[in-house]
Amino acid sequence: MEESIVTILFTDLVGSTSLFARRGDEAADVLRREHFATLRAAVAEHGGREVKSTGDGLMVAFASAVGALRCAVVMQRATTGAAEGLAVRVGLDAGEPLRDGEDLYGTPVIVASRLCDAAESGEILATEVVCRIAGPRLRESVQPAGALKLRGLDDRVATARVLWREEERPALAAYEEPSAKITTVIVDDERLLRTGFRVILEAEPDITVVGEAPDGRSAIDVVRRRRPDVVLMDIRMPELDGLQAAEQLLSDPEIETAVIMLTTFDLDQYIYEALRVGASGFLLKDTPADRLLDAVRVVAAGEALLEPAITRRLIARFATAAGSGTDRVPPALEALTSRELEVLRLVARGMSNAEIAAELVLTEHTVKSHVAHVLSKLDLRDRVQAVVLAYQTGLIGQPSSDG
Repeated sequence: MEESIVTILFTDLVGSTSLFARRGDEAADVLRREHFATLRAAVAEHGGREVKSTGDGLMVAFASAVGALRCAVVMQRATTGAAEGLAVRVGLDAGEPLRDGEDLYGTPVIVASRLCDAAESGEILATEVVCRIAGPRLRESVQPAGALKLRGLDDRVATARVLWREEERPALAAYEEPSAKITTVIVDDERLLRTGFRVILEAEPDITVVGEAPDGRSAIDVVRRRRPDVVLMDIRMPELDGLQAAEQLLSDPEIETAVIMLTTFDLDQYIYEALRVGASGFLLKDTPADRLLDAVRVVAAGEALLEPAITRRLIARFATAAGSGTDRVPPALEALTSRELEVLRLVARGMSNAEIAAELVLTEHTVKSHVAHVLSKLDLRDRVQAVVLAYQTGLIGQPSSDG
């Protein structure tokens, strides 16, 4: 599994030490093995990748926040009461971890681990980030747990408890009825695909489809009339292709709509053009439903989300073409301080906030502030546009036109 924005899950087996004292090594080890077999079955069922065992628990990475939360709930329900005196506690966070081979580390890993440590027996604690990305898609509810002070972290972390027990289900109804829904328009020249996307989106309590279009020209008309939060835009279409339609929509100052480009063709020139015109996301049409829904929610919240495999390959290609770049500050970037230019260069090379913080020996909070200042000064919507501008202005070079 390629990692970009992922959800990290930690489990811990509470009561394992006393289990060995009560049952003896051999019997306790049998129960422990059964416990881990149950956890790993849940991980496999929900598309997780086990990163490592932590002795009394597991560290798992998920491409989908929903998959991670559902897995945590299944883990609790499957293990509760399985062995006397044993219970599971779970912590989750989402972000862009650093990578060392198959291992992951960095802020989201630390936060998920600390939340697991802070959880009570039989409790699931998730950061507000995880809950926001997942949205109200689960049949389980969440309950705010306040901003927790976690060991080793300077800033408090906004946290929620995932309510997985049957007696906690009365809270569900209020959680699953959002006051405002994310409005979407689906643009694709294939009717069956539009129908499939509509079924996926309208099954969600916080998303509604307000229009469809079979081509780019019709899409512009529908979006201007409906003013959706998010447009799912096919690239190859008759009349007017998706890139041209997206460019017209995103250049209109009266339209505040995020565009996610969808295609069956994983081609670099499409991706670069989508980024250039200001698209907030680029996904292949065979992307899993959970990943698609994550993307809709993330871009509706003003963030950018690209398919991890596409992002990493594209950035690698850009970086190779760019070489060392220029020391001259491009005129379009003269409003930035030297530190902000340094941060922009690293953003354009595909580095996450955590990686930039490590590179520049800064706190992640400071890096977030620098990124926010860059976007504000340059009047950019998100990091995606910042990457494109860095290449367009020659700050670190342009992608090659061959291949």
